[in-house]
Amino acid sequence: MKNFDWIIVGGGVAGISIAEILTREGFSVALIEKNKKLASVATREFHEWVHTGSLYTLVKDDMKTLKYILGSLDDILEFYSSFPNMNLSPSEKGLKINENKNTWFNQNYINFKYRLGSRKFILPWIYSVARSVSLIEGIRNHDWLRKRAGILESVTSEYYIPILKNFLKVLLSNKKFHEIKSTDFTTNSRNLLKDLIGVSAGRGLEIFTDNELLEIKNNQDEVEVICKNIKIKGEKMVICTGGNIEKFTNIKVRKSFAPIAVVKNVPPSAKSFVELDYYAKKCINIITKGSSFGMIGGISLSKREEVENYFKYMIDEHKKLNPRIEILNKYVGVKNEIISKKEDRNYLFHINKSNIHNNVWSVIPGKFTLAFSLAPEFYRIIYKKNPRKFFKIDNITEKFNNLIDETVWEEQQKKVS
Repeated sequence: MKNFDWIIVGGGVAGISIAEILTREGFSVALIEKNKKLASVATREFHEWVHTGSLYTLVKDDMKTLKYILGSLDDILEFYSSFPNMNLSPSEKGLKINENKNTWFNQNYINFKYRLGSRKFILPWIYSVARSVSLIEGIRNHDWLRKRAGILESVTSEYYIPILKNFLKVLLSNKKFHEIKSTDFTTNSRNLLKDLIGVSAGRGLEIFTDNELLEIKNNQDEVEVICKNIKIKGEKMVICTGGNIEKFTNIKVRKSFAPIAVVKNVPPSAKSFVELDYYAKKCINIITKGSSFGMIGGISLSKREEVENYFKYMIDEHKKLNPRIEILNKYVGVKNEIISKKEDRNYLFHINKSNIHNNVWSVIPGKFTLAFSLAPEFYRIIYKKNPRKFFKIDNITEKFNNLIDETVWEEQQKKVS
């Protein structure tokens, strides 16, 4: 029975990013995944959309989500700049993306289209649009060299005059949509995850796939983990299994269901966009992939029985925009969130210490983007200090590349090819 400093259960972005932070600090780590490959659930299914806060300018939560998302970008710059393929850099006016082979992020910016038409008579919606546009411009023009974006004043200071100007502009518009290129962009998630795994493996990370967690035992100061094919011991443990954390903790997770489809015959000139509406169930989006592929979606639903009706609406709307579009695959992505009684949604990450087992924690990542705040914050909570920010990478081993699952859209693209 092997012994480790840390046992991590769950090989999605949360487990992988925490494994990298812990091996960065010299700990021995075992990463356990129940499926045959890593990153085979949420990080395989969703859009690879990097949130910079733009979408959450419409969320009525006192800008809490916006603050967390902006802070996560600070953490990417601060704790991940030693990775050679991390191609996001700060400037006096926004973030810059320098694309090359194997880099993490793309200059595939997502256009926001706020529906107007009859919605112009809904003044709270027009105000929300004006405020959203003003905040996005604040994010776009933020001085990342001198100010931390997690401090909201750097984005929101003196924005009431822009809101008023945008309010009048939107109100007087005769267009169907008010459009703006947002600061959100896409990621090459497989490049990113392979780099994190490759560097961690070079530091001694051991990976055990096809090993579902069956039981946790505490023996004095050790945690014993019994899985499908192995038994191992560790000094500490963290569970990163999404909704399945309910099996081993007293935490309740709410699930929501995101209808998603992979499509082809998307024109090469097409841009990624999201149509935003006062009526949430009228929202749709498309994220372009490759030369003629894309992923379409829109909203997450609290009831699975609502999925088929939304699929029909979403696909019909996209076919109005592009009659040649062809559906390659339909599926439902599941989102796991920890929310309070007063919340409808919670997009933030959560780190909780177990009150059932000693030296066991559980995490929910919230959004892919937030994993790069989650991992440093997890380390800070445990060890009361920051992980190292700068380190030398001599090589990134590729021996575990085949353990990173393909995205759904890449799988479909290969089938068509």
